[in-house]
Amino acid sequence: MTDKHPAEDRNFDDLALRFQSKIYDSMKGRLRLAVLRQDFNEHVTLEGKRVLDVGAGQGQWAMEMLRRGGEVHLTDISAEMLSLARTNIQNSELTEAQKAKASFQQISLQGLIEQNFVPFDVVTCHAVLEWLDQPAEFFAAVAPLLTSGGWCSLIFYNINGLIFKNLLRTNYAKVINRDFRGARGGLTPLNPLQPEEVRVWAGDWNYEVVCQSGIRVFHDYVLDKRLYERDPDAVEALELLYSRQQPYRDLGRYIHLLLRKA
Repeated sequence: MTDKHPAEDRNFDDLALRFQSKIYDSMKGRLRLAVLRQDFNEHVTLEGKRVLDVGAGQGQWAMEMLRRGGEVHLTDISAEMLSLARTNIQNSELTEAQKAKASFQQISLQGLIEQNFVPFDVVTCHAVLEWLDQPAEFFAAVAPLLTSGGWCSLIFYNINGLIFKNLLRTNYAKVINRDFRGARGGLTPLNPLQPEEVRVWAGDWNYEVVCQSGIRVFHDYVLDKRLYERDPDAVEALELLYSRQQPYRDLGRYIHLLLRKA
């Protein structure tokens, strides 16, 4: 059943294929997955765990979680995104047993609250928060969906990185006017977020920040793409090296928080 969702929250039916070419099939997607793998390898075991993937997109991280033994329920507000996720999983190198542990539901974050789910062991929500009209409400929505002691993996668009990139590109008027909200219909998020603010929201709902990493801490600031395309393996290695080190971490275009529910 298609869930009715608030008009304010962004639906990507119209941009699903652009996301695949611009993000998922690019170095940007590779770096996101590399940071997630590093963080999960150190902290989270998925074997036999029930996972809710909120805003699952085209299923790239869901496939990794299935590969690690998770049972993954993929949800997204976009029917087109979920269709691509289903196709990607079915066409992947996963075993038939792993593929069978994936389920799909077109539904908004708000709609999830109304579902009578048995709480999940892990909730992932990647690059969704910044598209919500009221991002602070995310933690209230996810609280009943997660078991006590469960894990929440949260990726969000970092306003610090956005400011720094605009400064490097001499877009001074944007910085002076604090003009950071993306235009509707584009790929720039509606609500770039301050990491400290998100950590406060998490604390208010009794989540412990176990791990914090920056994603694309220098990649996006290299304006001549030919320079980093010459040696993508070195770019990935260095991104992982500096992803948790300050000041680089808080300049990442995205921030990954691994949270544990008290």
